[in-house]
Amino acid sequence: MELLRLGIIIVAIVVALRRKFSPGTVLFGAGVLAALLYRIPLSALLQGYWDLIRSERFITLTLIVITVTVLGALLKELGYLELLATHCTRLPGGRRTAVALMPLMVGLMPMPGGSLLSAPLVDSALAGTGHAPEFKCAANYWFRHLAEFSWPIYPGLILTAGLTGMTVGDVSLLQLPLSVSMFVIGLLVFTRRIPRDGRQPAAFVVTVVGILGTLWPILLAIVLYGVFQVNLALAVTLSLLLLVVKERPRAASLKVALRHGTSPRLIFLVFGILSFQAVLEMTGTIKTIPAIAEQLHLPGVAVIIIVCFVIGFLTGMVSAYVGLGYSLLAGMLYQPTVIPSHILLAYISGFIGIMLAPSHVCLVLTNEYFGSELQRVYRQLAWPLVLQALAGIVLVLLHS
Repeated sequence: MELLRLGIIIVAIVVALRRKFSPGTVLFGAGVLAALLYRIPLSALLQGYWDLIRSERFITLTLIVITVTVLGALLKELGYLELLATHCTRLPGGRRTAVALMPLMVGLMPMPGGSLLSAPLVDSALAGTGHAPEFKCAANYWFRHLAEFSWPIYPGLILTAGLTGMTVGDVSLLQLPLSVSMFVIGLLVFTRRIPRDGRQPAAFVVTVVGILGTLWPILLAIVLYGVFQVNLALAVTLSLLLLVVKERPRAASLKVALRHGTSPRLIFLVFGILSFQAVLEMTGTIKTIPAIAEQLHLPGVAVIIIVCFVIGFLTGMVSAYVGLGYSLLAGMLYQPTVIPSHILLAYISGFIGIMLAPSHVCLVLTNEYFGSELQRVYRQLAWPLVLQALAGIVLVLLHS
């Protein structure tokens, strides 16, 4: 029965996305469907939604999405993004370097919806190339996330270290080849398809200074958040205010930026993501996944793959499949002793899950920004993720 209910929820999400319903609507509907299947009383469901709307998590993420969207829109209105793309394309490799480098730089700082910050940069770099919105969305999304395997300040690595008793450095080194493989796959699958622009690289120092001169609002927000521990929404707001003071944009430009950031569709998208996750927590669905796998008499390796992939796919959060999945699978991963190959298998399985998750904040927000069709974005991601999974399997075998 548990497997059937879970299957119905996943199939419903896939069918709704194929019918081109908006991701926010799909996820909200999936949450309501889950509540019906698990017979959650209407009063409890409504109370859960009310608690969510008042929660720090919802308010914080909504403010982050609004401020980041307004900042990105204003940078575009002021011509910053076009100028930044011009500077980046003067680096060796031109547009190809720009598309890989800009999301990667943003990705060095863990932040909710970080892909939304780099999306306008990639959009500007690919302006006039004829690439579909789905390609831009997938390329931005891909390069934004390759640091999640090995960058020591990411929550996934910190949680892995805390649960297993390994050091963060050991976890980082263990999983570093997965970041490398993801970067190489990105170059082969995405940047290779970007036409060379025929420009001669400009003087490197001059180009870097130009990049910093146009990227300063984003870098300032990242430094305030990462170095000085300022709340991310506040950090972006401060950066936004300084930009307004410095550039004194026209009222029309400010109006356009504010309209983008306060779009009801965008805010409902955030609610849809978090409401689905909240209902899953209410039903206890996630905690039943290991039991389902064991009932099917699957081998231990298959249980690790299924549990971490499904938790990642349903929640769209690294912290969920590491924090919950690893705890549920402790006997297979790190108790009584750490098994590095199983840690790798668990991480790559969950990661593939979150990269495909319709509730992944970065994916749905980037998809919304580019106006792309999520189903077609999945097609762009399919082969790269298969290759990344194969790279993960090879690494697991090397550590076995």
